[in-house]
Amino acid sequence: MSMLVRFFGPGVVACVAERTTTRLFMPGLLEAGGYGLPKAYGGVIAVNLVASTFTLISLGMRVGQARKKLTEQAKKDGDEHADERFGLPKMQAEGFSELAKKFNCIQRGHQQALETYGSFLALSAVGGVVFPITTIVSGALWIYARKKWAAGYATGDPDKRYQNAAAFHVWTSLGNLMIASLGTALGVSGIL
Repeated sequence: MSMLVRFFGPGVVACVAERTTTRLFMPGLLEAGGYGLPKAYGGVIAVNLVASTFTLISLGMRVGQARKKLTEQAKKDGDEHADERFGLPKMQAEGFSELAKKFNCIQRGHQQALETYGSFLALSAVGGVVFPITTIVSGALWIYARKKWAAGYATGDPDKRYQNAAAFHVWTSLGNLMIASLGTALGVSGIL
């Protein structure tokens, strides 16, 4: 039960707070803008779609840089199969060396972001229609937490992916977006 509260609780609080305070203090953000969407939806597009894409690109670039650097280091260390071990098209480096493990951890930091990115985008697009502020804040949190998570993973020790407390909020942000999307669904169906 506590895990459910930890995962979904912040989203419930954020959505309820947005529904009550935005109408009182910032009603213009919820007014229809272009295409009939709330004006604040532009922030959803800017943060959750555009800025998050740059985050994924930067994580992918780290993989490319690590591939080159660790291949060179393996060659210096006498690995005569370094090009085959680290080279494209292999996603993961073969073997059990510390360099292979480090590369695989950096790659895993990018790959795991890709595994959840489709859900992140879909939930952002839907949840942002009714809860744009919660969605924008959750998107910014996802970006920050994703970078911290990947940096911890890039140490070469998978257990360090949560060494920064902010890294856990990758999951908090997804929980928030699930609640915002559920709220949108309930609103569309006339229940909310």
